[in-house]
Formats: sequence, structure tokens, C-alpha cells
Amino acid sequence: MNVYFISGLGADKRVFQKLEIDPDFKPVFIEWIRPEKKETIESYASRLSAQIDTTRPFQIVGLSFGGMIATVMAEQLHPEQIILISSSSIGVPLNKFYRGLIDFLLLSPLSAPFMKSANAYTYRMFGAHTDEEKKLLRSILKDTDSRFLKWALKAISRWDHPQRSPLAFQINGSADRLIRPGFIQPDIVIEDGEHLMVWTRADEISPIVNTQLLKRYR
Repeated sequence: MNVYFISGLGADKRVFQKLEIDPDFKPVFIEWIRPEKKETIESYASRLSAQIDTTRPFQIVGLSFGGMIATVMAEQLHPEQIILISSSSIGVPLNKFYRGLIDFLLLSPLSAPFMKSANAYTYRMFGAHTDEEKKLLRSILKDTDSRFLKWALKAISRWDHPQRSPLAFQINGSADRLIRPGFIQPDIVIEDGEHLMVWTRADEISPIVNTQLLKRYR
């Protein structure tokens, strides 16, 4: 069975390198595409799904923003299930004031360089502590497309999805500073897990993912 992996905001398959996936499954890594002007998250997910073979049963693993995209895809494509890591299938749209504030801040020419910078703050927020983890995060931020980053932040702030996806199995970290597990109803909480735990705690995440994949294998 194909298992499609969707990485986090601006990241790619590098973040999944340490996961050990059961040989019964074929990992396929979705590649981000450029968003169209003022495109909705639903439209973007629909275009991205062209990379998925829907003629046979499949599952999706989504990380962070990739989990939100997977949630939208699940409503369009009906996979066997979606497994979300450091993510949420529940969207909490911001009010008009905060949406306007985000729009205003993103208009600044300095917004993209600031958000793409690797420093003590971003290391702390993502949970990158070792030299290896910091190197990975620096590389991901450096390669992130600025236009995609700005679009995604707007899309997240406007995503109205108040109900948890019935196809979602959610793995969250108790110490995640970007997506806190308090209101998102996780199925499994990794104690002291941070946002980058798919890399830093892969030895714990891998058996959980494999066990859940096998439950929907046919």
C-alpha cells in the first residue's frame, strides 16, 4: 500500500529520514507546489492531490502544516486514514483583527527574511537542540519559498475546520510550542515531545506510525 508523506511548512522529505516504515508500505513523498494568488487551502490541496494514485487504497501521513493539508485531502479523496504528527485536524480561524494584523505584517519586505531566519528563538520553538537538529532546521528554513510561506500563514489563519476529522489519528508532543495538544484531541501524546519530534524522537514515533498503518492495511 502506498503511504503518502506530506512534510511541514516549507520542509521536504528530509524531516522523515529517521522514520523506519514497515516494508509492507511504499513511502511516497509529496512535493510542494507554488500556490496561486489568493488560493484557498481547499483549492491548493486539490491541486496537490494530483500526486496521489487514488485508484488503489492509500494512507497519508502529514506533519505540521502537512497534516492540515492531509485533513483537507481526506475530505476530497477519502484515504484509508490520515496520521498527523505535530499537527491538528481542527482549524481555529482567527478573528478579523488578528487576520488583518497578519496581513499587515506579511506586507513588510522584512517579514520573509525574519520568518526564514534560524536563531535561538526558532530553535526553541521547533525544539532543535543538537548541532544536527539545528543544521536540519537551518537548511529547511533556507530552502523555504518566501511566497509559499506567506500564503500558508494566511491560509492557516483562515482555515475554518471546527470538527476533528474522523479519519485522523493524531500524535502530538506535550512540549510542542507551535501546536499545543490541549485543544486538538490527540490520540497519543509523546511526553516532552517537541515540534520536530518526527526527527528527534523517531525511534518512538516509528512503531506508533507502523502499528496504526497496519490497522488500516488491506
